[in-house]
Amino acid sequence: MSTEDIQEQKTVFFRKTMADYKKTGRITECFYHDKLKCNGKIKQSHSLQRNGRLSIIEGPDSKGNQVIYTFTEMEADEKSMFASLKPIGKGVASTFFGFCDHHDTTLFSTIENFPFDNSDQHCFLHTYRSFAHSYHMKKEHIKASSADTEYARTIPKYVFADMIWTAKMGMAELEIEKLKLDKMIENREHNGLEYLIYQLPQKFPIACSSIISPKYSYYGKPMNNHVDPNIPFSTIMLTVLPDVSETIIILACFPEDEKAKNLFDELDTLKPLQFEKAISSLMTNNAENTFFTPALWNALGKKGQRQLCNELQYAASSSVKSAFVHSKINFFDSQFSAKSLGIK
Repeated sequence: MSTEDIQEQKTVFFRKTMADYKKTGRITECFYHDKLKCNGKIKQSHSLQRNGRLSIIEGPDSKGNQVIYTFTEMEADEKSMFASLKPIGKGVASTFFGFCDHHDTTLFSTIENFPFDNSDQHCFLHTYRSFAHSYHMKKEHIKASSADTEYARTIPKYVFADMIWTAKMGMAELEIEKLKLDKMIENREHNGLEYLIYQLPQKFPIACSSIISPKYSYYGKPMNNHVDPNIPFSTIMLTVLPDVSETIIILACFPEDEKAKNLFDELDTLKPLQFEKAISSLMTNNAENTFFTPALWNALGKKGQRQLCNELQYAASSSVKSAFVHSKINFFDSQFSAKSLGIK
């Protein structure tokens, strides 16, 4: 059998097993706490604005199809499941069955229909949606992991058991934090979170909407490298938004999360280049729901593409990280700006 045949077989197997895994874990429910106020079907919601932010990063592939790249869609070969990244359509990017039609429309109308204004309300709504997506995906992961799927059978039992235990421990924390967000959105307490906002005066065609749980702070203080269920996780919501002429980065955490606030303090002392590299590192090593334009993928070149895939593979491994993991790729380097990539 040729190398190409082996690669194709691995790719087909990987796609099939992951598709079955996702289908098995699918959950359809509105994230909003007051279900009596729900109306309409649970829709395939976007955690990132489809006709705004995602349209900015959409671009043509080699066949002229409009696509987007994401960290979680991989191509396999005979050596690795992370041989390359596979483009997807904008219609399925950042989607989850997490809001009814009424709440998907009404809750986010302010950030969907008006420019970002750096207000607590805008920061909260973007953060709320980022949390909702990661919360929903983790619930689906636990549901799928509890079933006998082909994907589960490809992983050693002791590794898979550890993955499930860790996910359930994290889910217990998210349930507590969801109650806090429920109260905040009910009472419109948009200032109930701690925020770190950073606005770049250039448009970069990359977007992120995710919970992140780094194991160490920028300067190496332990954050989420424990296995004791009595120690709370440090949960940070990261949102990166390409806009008309700028890029908006929103970091948010709960006010009682001292570890997260320490990380914010560390990041806030960094020079712009250091900060941008740090956010790139957090996205690569911790954030699942990240998307970028095909032009950026092409601009990385073969060496940069291999570097990114290697970093994503390392992030997905069970290897023990002993410090803050720095990426060698800065997604906010001027060479990756929309202007440099020829994107309007």
